[in-house]
Amino acid sequence: MGTPTKKRKQMNTSKLKFASKDIEKKYKSDWERDHKMVRGKFSYLDCPGGTLTFPYHKYPDDEPSNWELQDGQIYDLPYMVAKHLATDVFYQVHKYELDEHGRKSTRIGKKLHRTNFQKLDFEDAEFSPSKIVTVEKVEPVLF
Repeated sequence: MGTPTKKRKQMNTSKLKFASKDIEKKYKSDWERDHKMVRGKFSYLDCPGGTLTFPYHKYPDDEPSNWELQDGQIYDLPYMVAKHLATDVFYQVHKYELDEHGRKSTRIGKKLHRTNFQKLDFEDAEFSPSKIVTVEKVEPVLF
């Protein structure tokens, strides 16, 4: 069930206006890359063994496609859907550290990924989930 419920159409840029030929060329190149099929293993980190159903579209001329993916299965998906699953499905967790006086002084945030798509037949340096942890100094509020 890794196939969309609607067949994707061909690129149609006739309704789009580009500021330059370079921007149009980049758009077309990105569109072609994003619609290329890639193979990988889907992992549903939030619900092991579960099924994830979601709609997705990236470009204004694309129709939304509905996807149903089972944890642990291997799928052929468009690059844009696979990358979305690998890098964009997460929630942020924040916690505060206390200073020596017991006041909140530092906020630490991290991304917890809910899904993953492990690539099997292609290489892409941008395809890894972010391991970014942020640390912010919070000025204590004195009353």
